[in-house]
Amino acid sequence: MPEERNSGREILDDIIKNFSPDKFTRFFREKSRSFTLRQEAFTLYNDEYFSDGVKLGEIKFSESEKLVVCAFKANRPLSERSGKKAQYDKGKEILKDTQSDAGIFIFYDKDGNFRFSLIYPKAIGNRRQWSNFRRFTYFVSREFTNKTFLQRIGASDFSSFQKIKDAFSVEKVTKEFYEDIANWYFWAVQHSTFPKDAEEEENGRNIAVIRLITRMIFIWFMREQGLVPKNLFEEKSISEMLKEISSESSTYYQAILQNLFFATLSTKKDDRKFRSEIRGYKGYNPDFGNQNVFRFQELFKNPENLKDDFGEIPFLNGGLFECLDDKPNGIYIDGFTSVKKNQPTVPNILFFSGEQKADLNTAYGTKSKTYKVRGLLDILSSFNFTIDENSPDDSDIALDPELLGRVFENLLASFNPETSTTARKATGSYYTPREIVDYMVAESLKAYFKTHLSPREMTQSISRGEAISDPVSLYGTSLDKKIDSLFSTGSEENIFNKSESKKIVELIESVRIVDPAVGSGAFPMGALNKLVFILNKVDPANELWKQAQISAADTIPDPCIKQDTKNRIEEFFKGKNADYGRKLYLIQKCIYGVDIQQIAVEIAKLRFFISLLVDEKLDKTKENWGIEPLPNLDFKIMQGNSLISEFLGIDFDNGQEKKDAQGQVRLWLENEDGSLIKEFERKKIDYQNESDKDKKAKLKNEVEDLMIK
Repeated sequence: MPEERNSGREILDDIIKNFSPDKFTRFFREKSRSFTLRQEAFTLYNDEYFSDGVKLGEIKFSESEKLVVCAFKANRPLSERSGKKAQYDKGKEILKDTQSDAGIFIFYDKDGNFRFSLIYPKAIGNRRQWSNFRRFTYFVSREFTNKTFLQRIGASDFSSFQKIKDAFSVEKVTKEFYEDIANWYFWAVQHSTFPKDAEEEENGRNIAVIRLITRMIFIWFMREQGLVPKNLFEEKSISEMLKEISSESSTYYQAILQNLFFATLSTKKDDRKFRSEIRGYKGYNPDFGNQNVFRFQELFKNPENLKDDFGEIPFLNGGLFECLDDKPNGIYIDGFTSVKKNQPTVPNILFFSGEQKADLNTAYGTKSKTYKVRGLLDILSSFNFTIDENSPDDSDIALDPELLGRVFENLLASFNPETSTTARKATGSYYTPREIVDYMVAESLKAYFKTHLSPREMTQSISRGEAISDPVSLYGTSLDKKIDSLFSTGSEENIFNKSESKKIVELIESVRIVDPAVGSGAFPMGALNKLVFILNKVDPANELWKQAQISAADTIPDPCIKQDTKNRIEEFFKGKNADYGRKLYLIQKCIYGVDIQQIAVEIAKLRFFISLLVDEKLDKTKENWGIEPLPNLDFKIMQGNSLISEFLGIDFDNGQEKKDAQGQVRLWLENEDGSLIKEFERKKIDYQNESDKDKKAKLKNEVEDLMIK
């Protein structure tokens, strides 16, 4: 058996180096005795997207169960995201036509990049559902290590359909990654130190290490998009940049990562520079307290080259890379400073080490067990990442942003006294599974639509915010089916007419979703993705959604701000991918979350940031490569205890809770003309869109003042 597994991997290695679809016939013969070579030209399925269609053969598991193997050349270059929908549709079409139980489809381009997909229809009882399918995919390229693909598919057993499904399991990849990251986390907690103010916080060192992992994984997603140079994560390149990278020193973290986090991603390109060397009266430095300038010039061999290495990286804004130090008040959390006593210690060995043994028994609550650890860069380099969030029906066999939730909620649980013992032994139990989140989101939104959808004569009541007592009696029993169709992944058809579609868009624009225990953002991210899916179905050209945003902008009283806002809306819908405009305004208007742990809040924000970054159009001829600075989400995802009615010392239970004219309980009632609430909403959106550091601080104070008026 070992020889068979090795030969399978050797064949895959050869395919990656010198691609030919015909080589897969040898691979499938090695993997399954039931594979039958039945080559057949599938020119019938060639179209504008695909050519050279061929059926390579079949695997018969029984008289009534077969899997078909097909290959198609993509007429356009393939990437992790390109052509996914067309490929899925092609696979489903062939499965229906051939009445096959499943299929492995290989879509390749002229450069030898290929997607290796397992597609099969869902079963209801003993019957297949030809309208609902599942797809699991490996994207393979010579530019990647392809370690997961080579290990999992190369060593797999194709003797049964269940074993093939196991080879395409995302869960196993996630578990492997979590085990690596958890070991690294506990190892890093042992060997790192952080500034006094960080260490004195409850679980301060644990939180600091989790924050570091969070920032690194976000940077890794940026690296996958070509937004950050790969040489910044390669030991050989770093040794050429820095004077020394000994195992015990912290030169990589200080000179490369801290400068990348705080002086690059949080600093506009034209403002990037080294800290001033000028010393004034009593040694005063004009850059004292400036957290957006490069530091540690003395650690570089050629510091003048730093701007070349970092200069073109886009400015992102967003709170994730804002330095948490408050130097004027002498508070150091990140320790981005030249004062040694306030600096963190994060040894180079934590980033560049090969595999070694470590004693993590205390951390895991075990005895005499040997644990293996390796450098963080080695861990990240050995897995494939995808910037798209997987769904229950369509998954890449790679680490997606949703994985962050699984990893971090387990790490957060590891130092929670109520869950730590269990969490240290767990591999995912503290994260709500994607299927459950998907169900919760869908059922919540269905109830919302069912309550508010109405025939024309009820429009006036709806506009006043009044619910329909019995919408089924008005619509007929078809209402449930019509609403269900919004959520169906098996059909792109919009069965609502134009006026109904407009109403649905208006309802989406009006919905407010709050998660009072947001964790790492599973529910709000699930809601965002589901609403984007529905908008794409009822408004594929984005015309209704765009008009809804312009109509909202028309209510702004200041003509200059109004026009500027409308110009931004036009720009977002014209210059970005269609989903960018959908996501941005859903995040700005519709979705909120609260969590008692600040680090959980930061991770939830990170999920939204990655989601927006996915739909940016990279154009290096434009300013900041066409990348829009990330919105400030401080008043969208907030730290707090949702069980306590208090904010900034104001007790909302103390006579603040009142009822409006419709009998709805409200936290407080706005002034008669509603101007206070309108001003609050405008200031909040202004703050979300502001990227200037000083203006952000001013707007933040103004919003907080309005919140307690």
